Amino acid sequence: MATTGSTKPLILLVSLNLKPSFDGTYEPLLTKLSSKATVQRIKKRESVIHRLSEGPRPSAVLVTDAALTRKENSSAWEAVLQYVRQGGTSVIMGHFSSFVKPNNIKPFFGKAGLPWESASYQRTTLVLNRQAVGASLAACLPPRYSQKALSVKNVAHADAWYGTDKDSVVESLVFAPTSAHVVGESPVVFASVGDGKLGYLGDVNAEEGSTTVVLVMCGLLS
Repeated sequence: MATTGSTKPLILLVSLNLKPSFDGTYEPLLTKLSSKATVQRIKKRESVIHRLSEGPRPSAVLVTDAALTRKENSSAWEAVLQYVRQGGTSVIMGHFSSFVKPNNIKPFFGKAGLPWESASYQRTTLVLNRQAVGASLAACLPPRYSQKALSVKNVAHADAWYGTDKDSVVESLVFAPTSAHVVGESPVVFASVGDGKLGYLGDVNAEEGSTTVVLVMCGLLS
């Protein structure tokens, strides 16, 4: 998939395990991305490696599923990380959190030098960490929103764009509300890796707020 307009930023979608439901679920995000950038999708491991080594250099790389956690695709993940370390931006999002094996999360992010591990899976309302994003980006992002998500733990406060607070509870139609506040956990993180940035968005339902988060992480809203 691609848009026209050579002056637009280039966004790569790395989708090695593309599900038929992806484009429908993420239609609002794809539409907004395509209005602001040229969007290209890659579905083969070798193409990821070739594309990131040849150029033109993308403005951001969105990893949309968990295929890069598998051993046979490790070379593609290394190519993404090399791009990030050299100043690029990549965001792990989409179907990743729905299909990743929890035990694969720690070694996956460990290759980036990050201590993130699988943590809570629940729906709760998250609060924007204004200190992490700064005043300019905070003006673009929702101050709080509810999402069902897989969080990661061992997250530095400065890397957690959103987190729970004392008012956050598990939002369930079945169970009574209990506190969802856990320090050091977040489903919306953005950390420095080398000279670039690596983000993770654990939302499993493509909430409107998460669409905005991806656009901001990609540098398309500021």
